[in-house]
Amino acid sequence: MNLKERIQTVLQKLNLLDKAKANQLTQEEWGQIVNSYNQEYQSILQDDLAADQAAQRQTVAVTQEQIDQVQSILGSIVNPVQTNSTTTEEENSGNGPVQTISQPANGEGLVQLATAVQSLVDNMNNRAEDDIPSRTVTAASIMFTGPADRSRYLFGIENQMFSMSERWNKIAVNPASASSYGPWNEEIEGAAFRRQAVTFSRSLQQRYDYLHRNGMLDAKRLAAGEFSTNYEGVDTAGVGNQYVVLRQDYLIARVLSVRDLTQYFPVRYGIQDHDLVFNAFFSEVSQAYQQGEIWKGDMKLENEMGHVDDAMIKLKFGPMKELERMYIAYLNKEGSDPIKWTMIEFCILNSLETAQVEQNKRRMRGIYVKPETGVAGSYLNASTGIIYTLVRYMHEFKILPHDDESYRSYTASNMLDSVQEFVGDVVASCTEDMDLDRHVLYLNKTHLPWWIKNVRAKYGKDIDFSSPDSYRNVVPDTNMRIIWLPYLGQLPLMFMDVPGNLQFLEFVPGEMLSIKVKEDMELVKAWSTWKEGTAASFTGRRFDSLEKLKANNYEWQQIFINKPTVDMAADATTVDASKGFWQITAANTGAKAITDITNAKAGVAYIIECGSTENATTIAKSDKFADITEAYTPTKEGDYIMVILNSKGNFLELERQVGGVRKVNAALQPNIPGVR
Repeated sequence: MNLKERIQTVLQKLNLLDKAKANQLTQEEWGQIVNSYNQEYQSILQDDLAADQAAQRQTVAVTQEQIDQVQSILGSIVNPVQTNSTTTEEENSGNGPVQTISQPANGEGLVQLATAVQSLVDNMNNRAEDDIPSRTVTAASIMFTGPADRSRYLFGIENQMFSMSERWNKIAVNPASASSYGPWNEEIEGAAFRRQAVTFSRSLQQRYDYLHRNGMLDAKRLAAGEFSTNYEGVDTAGVGNQYVVLRQDYLIARVLSVRDLTQYFPVRYGIQDHDLVFNAFFSEVSQAYQQGEIWKGDMKLENEMGHVDDAMIKLKFGPMKELERMYIAYLNKEGSDPIKWTMIEFCILNSLETAQVEQNKRRMRGIYVKPETGVAGSYLNASTGIIYTLVRYMHEFKILPHDDESYRSYTASNMLDSVQEFVGDVVASCTEDMDLDRHVLYLNKTHLPWWIKNVRAKYGKDIDFSSPDSYRNVVPDTNMRIIWLPYLGQLPLMFMDVPGNLQFLEFVPGEMLSIKVKEDMELVKAWSTWKEGTAASFTGRRFDSLEKLKANNYEWQQIFINKPTVDMAADATTVDASKGFWQITAANTGAKAITDITNAKAGVAYIIECGSTENATTIAKSDKFADITEAYTPTKEGDYIMVILNSKGNFLELERQVGGVRKVNAALQPNIPGVR
């Protein structure tokens, strides 16, 4: 594929071919073309243009006389029949169009053709083209270096942050020289670093805002692996500033590239506090015709409410000797990073990447808990994710789980059987007015090796898992597609839903990455605040009791889920958290009370559910449970208490259900729908 074809392909991909033909491309669209070309062909468009022009200049010039000679000889070969005209060029002497004599091919003509072609070949051999490869793979780092004097500016970028007079930039060039500079001067060198860090961070925030306003942070394009650079607004800036912006764009792209859950669950923006999603349920409307006003059918509106919680980053880094030590370790580490970061960029990038990875995990396993005053809380408690949102829907009698001991949990040897049993039960629960054509099955990605091993054991060792429709991605003997979810640990969770129904909620796109920085003595402080949450747009009909939910028998239910619980032993007085976050008590031989949850982790909410009222397991308001609202004494199977570990090692109560009545601790979970 030549350069012209490559550019045409890029224009077609961006739907800009017609505008290009009409010469109506804007500078922003040219920026998109340049970046898309670089991504598609792993090569710099400007370099390819220069190489193409050089190749054209060196192309062998074939004279018109040689072309005419070859054409004449070829004509005598391919036109064996003589024409009616016999006028020669000399005889015509300008008295009309020239007509040639076409003779049948003969030996002399073939000799002339061979001689002419050989002459051309000899001419081309004497002036051979340069050996230019069909594709040139150029390191992406060229895009992030400038043309300035590198003895004065790091990476050739003419900007004060890259000045080689600064200690951190000298270290970037030669990490081994750090020891020769002596200890950091916090008042001079440290202060200069912190000022530049603040300036860069503010510029980065402005750049992010600009990209967002101009639609450069579209989730679908990011999920497709695209990153488009917009040069508008920086073309009149200094050369050094343009390269700083390019590096900022790449830094932002690096952070957003680790967003891996948004490919499974979309993000909905504009949710500032609570948001209502209305669903309409229609009763029967059709009937046989008869005369008169015989009306039938009605519509009932029910809403689903989503909410967001306030989250934040507040961090500080320093002093300088510690930053230098970590930065040198980064410089000395071998890797394939296409761009070499400065010390300032290194600090900002790692802070934002860490925050993004934490958000990924929180969006799956998080549960919001109001923080203890003056105590830094777990990243998991900044908002509520998929798991605890589904748990809440079960506790609110919106989702009836498929609860069978055969698939409450599974092992490495029976995972396939358990999943097939679950899918079979869901299919069996569908009425004649329901179908699962749009549903997919969500499973734990950690257990994918178990799944493959089970499939091979049951269906043959030579099973091919490379196809999109293979048993890796489809439940055997069904059309149910599988999506493998990360960050689930060892949880045997399985649920079916229509993709796009469960959503992540935010207020403003990119709030988390709009980090602010300020200098404070020998430290740099950085922070940002944002809102996030999780909700489904449709769960099904809503009921006020478990009995009514069961009587509905899954009619109109949208999400089908197992109950990933663990059965406790009879007479147990402690809960082993390592076995699972949701455990069910058994019938006891006598009065028993839970005194501790061993192996409990910070940020994880634990559910203790009553499995039997025969000498039901209780919890006293004392010792490790001294901070719960009151003693817990279940009176009905299905009653539960949800607790979480605090900074002092005691358990706080998030919510409970006694006698079938649910009560949320508003002091710790003030934003849950129905609490306010």
